[in-house]
Amino acid sequence: MRIALDARTVYRPQRRGTGKNLIDLYAHLAEARPGWRVTAYHRARPLTPDLAGLLPRRVATPKRIEMMGDRYDAWGRLRLPMAARRDRVDVLHCPANMCPAWMPVPTVVTIHDLIPLQPNSGVPDGFKRRFESSVRTACRKAAVIITPSQFTRQQLLDGYKADAHRVVVNPWAADSRMRPVTPRAAEATLLKYGVRRPFVLHMGAADPRKNTRRLLHAWSISDIGRSGCCHLLVIGLDGPTARSLQQTVEQFGIAGTVRLCGFADEDDMAALFSIAELIAYPSLAEGFGLPILDAWSAKTPILVSDTTSLPEVAGDAAAIVDPTDACGIARTMTRILRDKHTRMELVQRGLKRLEQYTWRSTAQRFAGVLESAVGGHTLSRAAA
Repeated sequence: MRIALDARTVYRPQRRGTGKNLIDLYAHLAEARPGWRVTAYHRARPLTPDLAGLLPRRVATPKRIEMMGDRYDAWGRLRLPMAARRDRVDVLHCPANMCPAWMPVPTVVTIHDLIPLQPNSGVPDGFKRRFESSVRTACRKAAVIITPSQFTRQQLLDGYKADAHRVVVNPWAADSRMRPVTPRAAEATLLKYGVRRPFVLHMGAADPRKNTRRLLHAWSISDIGRSGCCHLLVIGLDGPTARSLQQTVEQFGIAGTVRLCGFADEDDMAALFSIAELIAYPSLAEGFGLPILDAWSAKTPILVSDTTSLPEVAGDAAAIVDPTDACGIARTMTRILRDKHTRMELVQRGLKRLEQYTWRSTAQRFAGVLESAVGGHTLSRAAA
């Protein structure tokens, strides 16, 4: 089978969840279906050896395609399917919520979530309209839609009347590089981020749904935040967001126990996750919740919200809170940090639950989706 992959998220300088997961997914797909060929279309310029190595040649062949101008994501909506048709691929995979306006080959679309369409999402109106149009197009025309959670699948069925037979849940797995790291091995990483143990780790962002400001509020009213016995490390912040949050930190009087940092190097994530006492993930909305799996892999307890997909993924292996209740978040963080038995119990539950989320099973399900997309397209043409 010949597969075209929209690999823009893979080759971005600062990858987030989707870009990282595609590397793992397609590496395991190559093992499951060694005879298949993948072309990874991208726009990175230049494609350095380091970037090219993200998807080795045994996994995918990178191919840069470009166009003059790119208003309204014309590259993804038109230029990409043109390249797929020209290269005579069997199926096109669009893995990052958006799909082409034109689908000349069977197309599989991954829709992680519908968060941009929520009220007060902060997404510009123009992008919101294009996003919703893309979702509706996918529901009408895509051969198969993949979602990582039952929560997102149900949203597509209820809100967009998607065909239940063409919407498949395929959960992600943990980052393959996530593993327990000893405190000694992590000493250089601690120095790099200017934090000392014990500390709580939070992946922040400018996006309000990540709930960083409320977490800072919770930290400011907690005994652990005030006492100085523990630090809070926030990573993933751009410059303007970090400066704005620093003002919040100073207003709350917790500058001595909070460290605000930019995007963390991918090579540092295993150390940061492993040596943290707790991962704080009180997000207001998620389509899946990858940090949950990464925390379990690093043998670190995690606190999550009781909203959207997060309880579905976390089960009984996380401390679950109301993300709008700063006092509740503060109490839960304090309880976990003061009770070693609770931390150990959450870790053991997480390791057990992690057995449900493996890249091998995710890749096998994905291979089946691609086969059904191509097979269904062949059958429909024969019937016509």
